[in-house]
Amino acid sequence: MQDKNFYVLSLIERTTGVAKAVGEERPLASILDQKRAALERAARSCKTVSCIDGTLRWTDAEIAAGADALKQAYSASDAVHMFVDETLRESGAYVRYQSKAGGDLLAQAWTDAARGMNQAIDVYGEGKNSRYSSMDPPAFDVKGAEYEQIVHTVAGLLAEQSAEMRLFFQPTLKFALHLLDTNKRDEAGRLEPLEQRENAAAVHRIPTIEWSRFPYTVIVVPGEGGDRLTWTLAPEGKLRVEIAARRWREGRAPLILVSGGYVHPNQTPFSEAVEMKKSLIGDFAVPEDAILIDPHARHTTTNLRNAAREMYRYGVPFNRVALITTDSYQSAYIESAEFAKRCENELGYVPHRIVKRLSVFDLEWMPKVESLQIDAAGDLLDP
Repeated sequence: MQDKNFYVLSLIERTTGVAKAVGEERPLASILDQKRAALERAARSCKTVSCIDGTLRWTDAEIAAGADALKQAYSASDAVHMFVDETLRESGAYVRYQSKAGGDLLAQAWTDAARGMNQAIDVYGEGKNSRYSSMDPPAFDVKGAEYEQIVHTVAGLLAEQSAEMRLFFQPTLKFALHLLDTNKRDEAGRLEPLEQRENAAAVHRIPTIEWSRFPYTVIVVPGEGGDRLTWTLAPEGKLRVEIAARRWREGRAPLILVSGGYVHPNQTPFSEAVEMKKSLIGDFAVPEDAILIDPHARHTTTNLRNAAREMYRYGVPFNRVALITTDSYQSAYIESAEFAKRCENELGYVPHRIVKRLSVFDLEWMPKVESLQIDAAGDLLDP
C-alpha cells in the first residue's frame, strides 16, 4: 500500500544514503520532532478522532517547508542528487514532472505524497467526500465512540513507536496507512506483486512473443461490477470476456488484458479482473499465459491507464496499436468527447489515443506514457 501510494517515501526509506541525508537536514529533523510531539499529545490528550487528525495532518506551511528542505538536500547531497536523477526519474512514477529540475521534481513528488496522506486523513479520519465517495466510504461512523477508541489506540501505538521513526514524514505516513487498514481499504496492494502472482505466466511468456505475427499487441477488456453480493461476475463482464475470447481466437493479439478492481458493491471480496480471468480460462479455454489482469481499476478512466502501465512495465511494444474490446455501450462512451473530458478532469491527462473504430465492440488505441504517474491524492485505492 505504501509503495503504491507513496513511492517516493518508500524509496527514501530504502535508500540508506538518502535516508541519512534527509534525516540530517535540519528543517526536516525539526518537522520530525514536531510530529513526534503531536503523536504524544494525541495519545495523551485527544478525546476525538478530529483532534488526532488535526495534530497529524500536514499544513500547507509544513508541506512547503518540507519541499524547500528536500530541494536543499538535493543540492547538498550527492546521494540525494543521484537518487533523484537516476532512481526516481527512471521509475516513471513521476513521469509528468520529468521536465523539472531535480530538486523541483523531488519537491513535487513529496508534495503529492503529503496531499495523499492528507486525503487518507480527510476521508478515513474526518469522513469527508472523496472523488468516488459512494464507492469507498469509511467502514465506521467516524464520529462514533467505537471509531474514536480505535483511532486513539492507533495514536497510542504510534506514540510508543515514535522514537524509532527517523524520517520527518513517518509519523503522519504511518497514521494514514493505519486509517486505510482499519477501514479495510487495502485494495491498491491486493495481489501485488502481480508479476510474481496472477500475471506470472503471461509475463514469463512476453519476451518470447513474435509481435509481428499479430495486428495488435493486447486486447484490453474493461470490467463491469454488479451490485449483487453473491454474484462473482456481472453479466456485462461475462459478455465482454466472450467477445474478447473470440478476438483472441481470431489471432488479433497474443494477450488479453482484463481490468477491473474490487468495486461493486462496496467492500466486495471479488475483483472484476480476477473473475474475468477465471471465466476466460474456465468458460472459453484461453490459456493462463495469454491473460494479464489489472485487479485495481475502479473506473473506465483507470481501466485504460492501468492497462497502459502494465504494457509499459511488462515490455509489451508501446509504439504499436492495441484493441479495446467491450460492449457497444461502453465502447461508444470510450470514444466520446465526454470520456476524454472526464480523463482530463480526474487524471489530469488522457491516458490513451483512439486510432479508429473497427466494429461496435472494438476500438484501436495507443497507450500514453503519462499513465505511469502516481495519483494518491486522486484515488488512494488505485493510485
